[in-house]
Amino acid sequence: MSAHSATPADSPTVESNIVGNLAELPLGGMKLVKVENRRLCLVHISTGVHALDNACPHEGYGLTTGQLDGELLTCAWHNWKFRVSDGRCVIGEENVRTHGVDVADDGTISITLNEPDPAELRPQLLASLRRGIERDYIGQVSRDIVRLLRADANPGELIWEAVAYGAPRAEFGWGHSIASLTDCLSMVDHYDGDDRALPIVQAIAGVAEGERDRQTRSLPDPVSTLPPDPRDAFRRLVESERLEPAQALVRGAIHSGADVDTMRTWFTDIVSDHLLSYGHGAIYAQKAFQLLDRIGWDRADTVLPHLLPTIVYGTREDKLPYATMFMRGWAASDLVALAEAAASPDAAWTDDGRLLTALLGPDRTEAARAAVAAITAGASLDAVLDVVTAAVSERMLRYVVAGERDFHDDFGWLDITHGMTYANAARWHLAHAGPTPDLVRLVLWTAFLANWTGRHEWHTTVGRRDEIEPRSHDLAAYGRSLQHEALLDGTTAFIVHAHAVKMSVSATEEALRLGSTSPLDATARFMAAPKLERFVAATVTRSIDFLSGKTQRDC
Repeated sequence: MSAHSATPADSPTVESNIVGNLAELPLGGMKLVKVENRRLCLVHISTGVHALDNACPHEGYGLTTGQLDGELLTCAWHNWKFRVSDGRCVIGEENVRTHGVDVADDGTISITLNEPDPAELRPQLLASLRRGIERDYIGQVSRDIVRLLRADANPGELIWEAVAYGAPRAEFGWGHSIASLTDCLSMVDHYDGDDRALPIVQAIAGVAEGERDRQTRSLPDPVSTLPPDPRDAFRRLVESERLEPAQALVRGAIHSGADVDTMRTWFTDIVSDHLLSYGHGAIYAQKAFQLLDRIGWDRADTVLPHLLPTIVYGTREDKLPYATMFMRGWAASDLVALAEAAASPDAAWTDDGRLLTALLGPDRTEAARAAVAAITAGASLDAVLDVVTAAVSERMLRYVVAGERDFHDDFGWLDITHGMTYANAARWHLAHAGPTPDLVRLVLWTAFLANWTGRHEWHTTVGRRDEIEPRSHDLAAYGRSLQHEALLDGTTAFIVHAHAVKMSVSATEEALRLGSTSPLDATARFMAAPKLERFVAATVTRSIDFLSGKTQRDC
């Protein structure tokens, strides 16, 4: 090997390939060569002859069309700059791979491709992925994800990188970006090979965008000794909005060996005490535990404490004026008695139309009474949730889309979607806890929200119900098609994208439960219909209303 050669230190020993002669490559020259169907950029500088992948890591344009200045090679397309001796990216996001070069005494140039072992490659790629997330470089994230999948990385481990970065930086605990990680991870099973990158990158992109440049929020140390009744103590801490002691107690329980079943009951308790932030408390708790099911309980000490701010500081909507009439409707009801009734439901019970009509009607008190009456008459809590889902699906199918442009009204598509995702979350909590008084309360909150999502209809002519031709009568296939569509960048604002993702997942589960395409038809209409993608104009209008002394309708 002569002084004109350069070989990466980690290059494996494989057969070299002759690509030309030094006489054909003057000092300062570049040449495109092909080795084993791979295009390489061959460069001759003062330190020797070097070989790099010809495709710029940014968007794949050829580096041989770029400009060479000493040992610095600039891609002509987007000005990324690389050091040819080792492929280091000086300006841009990502290094370019280099390969071994040998120049024989007679000038013959041979190249040995550098193909690292996947096991060796993964740590480097994970480090690169972390940098991409931190800087919100989605191109780098996407390329790293594809490479990691090709290196047999577990998709859950890739999602964990976004959790580990995003959860400690979320200003008020879990938000849409972190919750979307769960749904997108579940969608990976719908794809094969490289295509698995689509849901993973969509999930990570939301975290990278939403949490960029935020400071990490430290957690309090775990308590060293648990109180006699830690579950009750935790509930009281959350109710009194004592965030750090609640986080310390959760961490102490986890460190003391509390398992998933124990901690799940703690969180079901606190999300059933109030209707939290349009149902997000229950939804995010559902997503957190579903995520832990996939990435491992050993990550609970990160996931659960950082979920708590969302719940502790969430709006308690049952305390607000617009919930008063609904609360009045079940104020005299005995939750314990309702739980006992729900524990022994009448398998033959079906809604005779009264519950559905009440949920779709404008009378909030009647909606509460009808829900209580259904349970008393033998409806299981799951059966009540079935009617809630049917009501919200109907609401979405007849929503007057012009309402999206009524900037004086804080109501739109996204508000309605919560009616279904909240019901789906309540069903998940119910599956793990049974018909307790707390779960009865949670189900009643979903009935309220199903009714409340109709407030647009109370001020306008109810739209004609859209009859959508199902894409498939195979409910699972129909659901998968909507979930795929939700990932295809049909929305411009991340928050709208996040609602499309979680709605497509919840609607699939609810449709399979009901044996009906209605939840999926409703989701298809939501995804296809015009909707607000940015909220600047609406925010300006409502700011003017606020400063002019106007209040929101129905409050």
